Amino acid sequence: MSARDVGEGTDASRQWVVQLAESLEASGRAGAVVSAAFLAVPRHLFLPQVEVGEAYRDTAIVVKSDAEGLPVSASTQPAMMAIMLEQLGLAAGQRVLEVGAGTGYNAAVMAQLVGDSGSVVTIDVESDLVVQARANLAAAQCHGVTVICGDGADGAPDFAPFDRIIVTAGAWDVAPQWLAQLGDGGRIVLPLSVRGIQLSAAFSRGGTGAWVSGSARRCQFIRMTGGSSGPESVVPLGPQPGLHALVADGPAPEAGPLYEALSGPVTEESAGLRVGGMAELVDLDLWLALTEPGLTRVNLMGRHEGRASTAQQRIADLLPLGGYTRVGSSGQLQVAALAVPRGPAEHGSLAVAISGYGAGSGALAGYLAERATVWNALGRPGAASLKLSAYPTGTVPQTHEGAMIIRRPNVALVAGWPAN
Repeated sequence: MSARDVGEGTDASRQWVVQLAESLEASGRAGAVVSAAFLAVPRHLFLPQVEVGEAYRDTAIVVKSDAEGLPVSASTQPAMMAIMLEQLGLAAGQRVLEVGAGTGYNAAVMAQLVGDSGSVVTIDVESDLVVQARANLAAAQCHGVTVICGDGADGAPDFAPFDRIIVTAGAWDVAPQWLAQLGDGGRIVLPLSVRGIQLSAAFSRGGTGAWVSGSARRCQFIRMTGGSSGPESVVPLGPQPGLHALVADGPAPEAGPLYEALSGPVTEESAGLRVGGMAELVDLDLWLALTEPGLTRVNLMGRHEGRASTAQQRIADLLPLGGYTRVGSSGQLQVAALAVPRGPAEHGSLAVAISGYGAGSGALAGYLAERATVWNALGRPGAASLKLSAYPTGTVPQTHEGAMIIRRPNVALVAGWPAN
């Protein structure tokens, strides 16, 4: 499929396609080559259930939910697609595996990037999504993609080796099959859960036996199902169906005390510093997650369908970046999180504050505010300078100065900001 094919559609749809591609390039998320690939693929053909204009919003669009209303699959936000495709570094003639077919849209864009001499294989565990992805690709006249049904954790050995692998669902571990199916000079890009924070990481083989990430960007994907799904705890909060707390690492707090704390009074502690915007605030959150192993990190998940009660909506708004919990000396659960300013930035900057939720949580909020001043003194380390490596199990050194070791069944993740 070419840009000319898109042009044969309606003038309105062509206008939307052009606007999306140009906005991705103007934002710096997509270079000229990736932007041209977006220009050649009409997203609305992969989202037949939504209005054409809605299909071109820069947002993720849920295409399947489970019985409780929690999302199972979504069409990835185009900006995040562009970021990951730049991380992937596709070139003409390459063989690509995508884990998580979804609507087929990302595979179609990648088919543009690898051209007729390359190939794209995309796999999904949901058989109905496979059928729909095939239909969408046919409607878009994209013939360079093979869609198969299976557990993405197994990869696609019949089509290996691959030059590139991209995972488009949140992974808790790195499946050994993925690494084994990458050829020499191969690279894998995946949204990896690191202490409950998803980072889009681009791993290549390092010289020490580890897979080393050359870049990391914060992201948010629906969690994988199948062999690479994690043992994260999902704690229902309040009346159901409704909110859930997702706990990726650390002991899961009890549902009752957590709901009670989030329903209680809010205490705010100032860190006495300002940041240039949300990007720096997100970096502070990442630094806290990787330097406070004694705290449990929680994220909130809501239903995709149905109306939340006023109480549920209030709680859902409390932890947009996630939060931290611990049990205080009195045995009471403490919950705190970075406070996200609701109004516009003042003189181009935002004040940093920590919110504590429920009685007794002011102590945790104050502690995290003190830690924020340490982050500031260290030069505000964040995702751009994060060192992230994945060692096959049993090969990682016992300690890594300046980094946290997060052990998974298949790899040990070493993440942090070493002094050297």
